[in-house]
Amino acid sequence: MKTLKYIVILFLSLQYCYAQQITIHFKGKIYTEKNSSIGGANINVVQDEFLPSSTQADADGNYNLYLPLNREFDITVSKEGYVQKKYFVSTKGIKEDQKIAKFPDYVADVVLFTRVEGVDYSLFDQPINKYSYNPKNHNMDYDEKYLKEMKLAMKGIQQAEREAEKAEKDKKIAERKLAMQSKVGYIPQREVAVNTPVLNQNDKTIVISNTVISKKSQSPKVIALLAKYQPGVTEEIIQGKNVYIIQRVLVKEEEVWIYQKKVFNWGGVACFRDNESITENIFEQETSKEYNAPQTTAVSAK
Repeated sequence: MKTLKYIVILFLSLQYCYAQQITIHFKGKIYTEKNSSIGGANINVVQDEFLPSSTQADADGNYNLYLPLNREFDITVSKEGYVQKKYFVSTKGIKEDQKIAKFPDYVADVVLFTRVEGVDYSLFDQPINKYSYNPKNHNMDYDEKYLKEMKLAMKGIQQAEREAEKAEKDKKIAERKLAMQSKVGYIPQREVAVNTPVLNQNDKTIVISNTVISKKSQSPKVIALLAKYQPGVTEEIIQGKNVYIIQRVLVKEEEVWIYQKKVFNWGGVACFRDNESITENIFEQETSKEYNAPQTTAVSAK
């Protein structure tokens, strides 16, 4: 019976001591950049560079921290898919006779950036804000100059995010266009016409000339191209926006073809003959000197 009475007295004494302990209350809410709450974010608290503890924001993104006096705290807020942020709190410098004074609740809302691939987030390895005790007004103040500098630096990160997102969007659009042009892997080829064999009566051999793609068009555009380009292959380089174009103009037997190989800045390659999709191998073959050199095949006549 005496033992039970002693335990009850000890429990009441601990409750009284805990009630007398002065703490600094930090509360806040975790948001996205679009002002939506982030529920279940992790809040890790490191006290005086050791003795870590952690808690979680509720489903609406709200959290509460009760920090004891005369300590320093590194507080990290994180959630999968987002970039973590930190802030620093020092409760040092409060004199013994000031401990009984009541401190107000301090609000520290945190906005987490959605992680974008290719963006440097090393800025957030350091605190975004710093709080410390100010004996002049007996209050926990934040470092205005430091916060202003961090906000300015964060604008640079947001700009980098917009540029990375735009580049990714442009890449997907180009990939979709390329997929449509190739019809999901199948690239239709223009029919190849073979010249009619000619019998040489003197040496009794059949001469078959090199095959070419027949177009047989004498439109004003073709006439203008024939006037501009010499027979053979003429290569030109065209530098477009986010694309590098190798253009080869083939002039052969009063006919002309325009070949283009487009090399996109994201790594994709697309080839065309007169705006019709072809493979890269066909582009290289049909515009090569070997392909366009005169060739003959001798077949003995019976």
